[in-house]
Amino acid sequence: MKANDGSGNNSSRDEWETPKELFKKLNKQYSFDLDCCATNQNSKARLYCNNFLSNYVPKVETCWMNPPFSKAKQMFEHFFKVVNCGVAIYRCDNFETKIWQDIIFPNCDWIFIPKGRVVYEGMEGNGSRFPSALIGVGVDPPKYLKGVCLKLKR
Repeated sequence: MKANDGSGNNSSRDEWETPKELFKKLNKQYSFDLDCCATNQNSKARLYCNNFLSNYVPKVETCWMNPPFSKAKQMFEHFFKVVNCGVAIYRCDNFETKIWQDIIFPNCDWIFIPKGRVVYEGMEGNGSRFPSALIGVGVDPPKYLKGVCLKLKR
């Protein structure tokens, strides 16, 4: 059996943007205040943070995070430390990895796997070769998307 070499979390995928239609459906429910990992050019929320790993995060109600793949571990560690209410998106092809087992599962309230593959913006090719999951903390699961929700008991 071929092992996962971790090549999916590389910097060539750091600029993949959240699709506008997906964000629109999520924002309808959550009214995101802060896009945790964005720039002025690609931010989807009214506020953005282009250096989320710094200690400063503005006091806001609800956060959105689509982390750069190459820094996903650090981004999720920080997300769960500083965000009380928020939703993040991440690849869900390897639930057995440390990021899922040690960081995401123990800290989130739910995981929602949308029906079909998320087609990120700003990428080349025919779409993701892996499925994506939405990860929530302090908010209810999505109600305007089709998919499967896993509610975790912490």
